[in-house]
Amino acid sequence: MRKLNKNLFFLLFALALIGCEKEEGGTAFNPELTTLKEVRFMEAPEVFPASVVLTQDSQDLPAINIAWNKVDFPIKEAPVEYSIQFDLPGNTLGETAWGNASSVVVGNDVLSKSFLVKDLNERAKDLGLLPDEAAPLAFRVRAYVDRAVFSEGVSFLVTPYEETVSADFLYVPGTYQGWDPATAATLGGTAVEGVFEGILGLYDPLAPDFKFTTGPNWDENYGSDGNGNLVFDGNNAEVPAPGSYKIIVNLNDLTWTAEPHTFGIIGTATPGGWDSDTDMQYNNMEGQWEYKGELAAGALKFRLNDQWTVNYGSRNNTDLMAFLDDPGAHTIDIPGNYLITFKIDGADPSVAYYTVEPQ
Repeated sequence: MRKLNKNLFFLLFALALIGCEKEEGGTAFNPELTTLKEVRFMEAPEVFPASVVLTQDSQDLPAINIAWNKVDFPIKEAPVEYSIQFDLPGNTLGETAWGNASSVVVGNDVLSKSFLVKDLNERAKDLGLLPDEAAPLAFRVRAYVDRAVFSEGVSFLVTPYEETVSADFLYVPGTYQGWDPATAATLGGTAVEGVFEGILGLYDPLAPDFKFTTGPNWDENYGSDGNGNLVFDGNNAEVPAPGSYKIIVNLNDLTWTAEPHTFGIIGTATPGGWDSDTDMQYNNMEGQWEYKGELAAGALKFRLNDQWTVNYGSRNNTDLMAFLDDPGAHTIDIPGNYLITFKIDGADPSVAYYTVEPQ
């Protein structure tokens, strides 16, 4: 009997040792079963605004912003991939719930996503929403490391629009995009009939030339005589050096001009600090300024042509709006690689919209 008690003592002692090893993270004989740990979103995601009316005039502006809290997985060193699923509320219930959802991959460890008006409009139409009618659209956020977990579904109201083709602009085909008027950058009409204005980014030194067409074809096209005058079916126009330019075309007197026009970021968060701008590049297709690169923790503002004559500052970090001559600045809290976008409101040039997204 005493021998049995002795054996029992050693057995209990061995089990206690194994238990201690597991408590410190597991061993080869007793690995930690991370897949049994519960992983979930602690709160529902948020959308702002909760109701939005989409219009073609504002198609390149932000429509909504979706934000969510971080999901903690047991595998701490692995990045968490987040994506957003959209669907009609009626398709989010039952056995086939979210089965036909439209998904957007946001990225690793990113906790918010903005959608442009045109992108949200296309997604709403693809899901069957009718133009000019307010209807609910549902979404949820997916987080993935070693398994997928989903947030609670949230709905918001959206009114899509029917896209129409406007003749109130000029096409600018050129070497920079393969000389295809249908996919070229455009200049918008101004308050003066026959006068068009816009920004054109030409950064390839081997592709400085372009022309102007009144439609997505070559039926009516204009080139340059080299002296600021337009010639029907004339020689290619071109800029003197790589960069971004404000282009003004007057079809009334057949003249055109190109002036250097570049927005940059400046402040303690930027490579040049407060001493010099870091130039942004103009995205011809998206109609916005962009910077992708390293930023330090600190302040960030936007200004034109390396001068304070035209500058924009933000009043907080949440609205993602900047205002002309505002003394405020956006604050970068965590240093790292970022994508910054900036776009001035076409109807109110005293207001601009921007995004700050970790890469």
